[in-house]
Amino acid sequence: MVVIASDRGCGPDGGYVYAFDQKTGKLRWKFKASGPSTGFAEIDGAIAFGTREDEWLSLDLRTGKLNWKFREASPDPQCEVRSGPATDGVKVYLATHDAMIYALDPKDGRVVWKHASASAITTGLGVYKDVLYYGTADNHFYGLDPDGKLHSDLALPATAEGNFGWGKVGEGEMDSLFAVHGEEKNRRGMVLGLRDEFEKITWSTEADREWTSDQPHVWKGLVIAGNCKGEIVAYQAATGKVQWRDQVKGCVRSFGHDPTTLYIGVQEGTVYAYRPAR
Repeated sequence: MVVIASDRGCGPDGGYVYAFDQKTGKLRWKFKASGPSTGFAEIDGAIAFGTREDEWLSLDLRTGKLNWKFREASPDPQCEVRSGPATDGVKVYLATHDAMIYALDPKDGRVVWKHASASAITTGLGVYKDVLYYGTADNHFYGLDPDGKLHSDLALPATAEGNFGWGKVGEGEMDSLFAVHGEEKNRRGMVLGLRDEFEKITWSTEADREWTSDQPHVWKGLVIAGNCKGEIVAYQAATGKVQWRDQVKGCVRSFGHDPTTLYIGVQEGTVYAYRPAR
């Protein structure tokens, strides 16, 4: 099953979630929702997602039937795109626009615990080794244990935004974050390399523009980032030194890879298959 959402903003015509048969492309079901704007967290045959109005829903993946609906926060007056939910296979985690983090029972949407963030949440949520991680506007990166208690608190040199990534580098594991700093009209980008499960910064590197790819991409011992001028930079994951730079046409939004090829998606709709010359 392939599930996608159409986001038309807030209001009665906010959009739909569609499910297509992966083999035939036939529409299996569609569900009307007010501004679906996040990715999907899949757990126990269901998908959970959020809307621009801070409404959270769970749908049966096979039929599209509504399992539950959760709305603890008031509707977001700014109608902004929400950060997507996350799951550890036991609970569903979500962050609302009023800086609350909730852990829900995936079967009925019941609140298992909730945690008030010290500052506005600026990154997506992510679960890594049973710890829930997120970044905040006060330049911190927090981890919560499965019971909702503070597990870690890392001070950052700038505000982390977007999503974070991790991957194998040699015999160890590499964690990485995007960060931005500077005034709103002159925002600069930063990539942070972290180790020890996001508890220590090992290197940081600065760029003239903020990164627009959705998360640092770890591939072949590199951490790769792109911006809206089509610039792509690959940093050595162990040291943060620039390995190579290149240019594509368009605003870089995402990366993917297989063993030999890096795939680059840009906002204008083009996908590049890229093999570095060195």
